[in-house]
Amino acid sequence: MNKAQTDSATEASAAPQEERAADLCVVAELVEIQMSIARATQREALQAPQPGVDYCQRIATVSRAVRLTLLLKDKLSRQAAEKRKAAAQREAAQEDWHALRVRLAMMSAASEVSKDEEEADRRADEVCERLERPEVAELVEASRAEVAVAALCRRWGYPVQVKQWLEMADEALEELGFIPPEDGEDDEDDPPEPRPAGAGRRKPRPPDTG
Repeated sequence: MNKAQTDSATEASAAPQEERAADLCVVAELVEIQMSIARATQREALQAPQPGVDYCQRIATVSRAVRLTLLLKDKLSRQAAEKRKAAAQREAAQEDWHALRVRLAMMSAASEVSKDEEEADRRADEVCERLERPEVAELVEASRAEVAVAALCRRWGYPVQVKQWLEMADEALEELGFIPPEDGEDDEDDPPEPRPAGAGRRKPRPPDTG
């Protein structure tokens, strides 16, 4: 995934997290205040009870307030945890989508340059094996799809027809039911690559998801 996108998403989620942390501090302070009232009521009831004061009722009122405040604190804590989990899931989904898009683009390139299905299968397996290498995975993760596909095409000897390969990858992703993340990558920075006349449109095989 693009590092700039990751940083932007992190900054966007930081403010709400700080606000929730501040809310939890306020709630914790309220609990402490209520407990101070409860302790003061207890001391007064034991040491210097005032006539006409129902200390049991007063303690019950404070106890109820403490319970409600603790419930609020628990709710805020769970919401904060759920927000963090959802943010992590969104980030993971975006990374998975980006990596899968690059994989399908490279499989499209391998399929298009193959003479027959047997060669296409061999090349596709080769692409998948190469993409698992740490240095290649790091390149894909750190680069926009257009940059990664162009670099891998040059490295592996495929035509650098980035726009065509990504279009074919997007078609395959759509058929597989994958929805692009909201912060999608912008393809406008790279001019479209020329498409050879009469080039076929053989689609890559959907990845084996087990």
